[in-house]
Amino acid sequence: MPTEVSPLQVYVVEDSKILQNLLVSAIQAAGAEVSGCSGDAPTAIADLLVLRPNLVVIDISLSSGSGFDVLRALRDHALLPEPIKIVLTNHATAEYQKISAQLGAHRFFDKSVETAGALAFISAQAAAARKRSNPIRCPQSNFPTPALARLLNSHVRFRPKADIGGRFKLW
Repeated sequence: MPTEVSPLQVYVVEDSKILQNLLVSAIQAAGAEVSGCSGDAPTAIADLLVLRPNLVVIDISLSSGSGFDVLRALRDHALLPEPIKIVLTNHATAEYQKISAQLGAHRFFDKSVETAGALAFISAQAAAARKRSNPIRCPQSNFPTPALARLLNSHVRFRPKADIGGRFKLW
């Protein structure tokens, strides 16, 4: 008898209600469940220790505290299984990326230009969770996992154009 696989549980730490709502919609569209949201570090930390989601999306700049506080608390509490931690921020400097990695972030995305990449990563994690009980774990770098690389490479832009024989070509 097949075992029921639970969907990927995602927690969003984002202080902008507009972005929070957009992320929630995109995460749900990817087939994951949003276990909670918070715009400040103290609430996020308290929620994460109780809810124990599979993946956490963290903004650096919050209404109270910072995303670094959230990463530090997750590192210090050593939750098992460890959630995948994604930083999605407008403060995408090399220094912030280094600090995030030191605090245990698995991925770091610039919100202004890499939001689609972050959502593609979450979508790949949700797809992996649907196929098996544990999502893909990734190294602490922004190099795609093999599954994510296949997903990203499969999105070919199709511009059909008829050649002389009436067949279509893809460019």
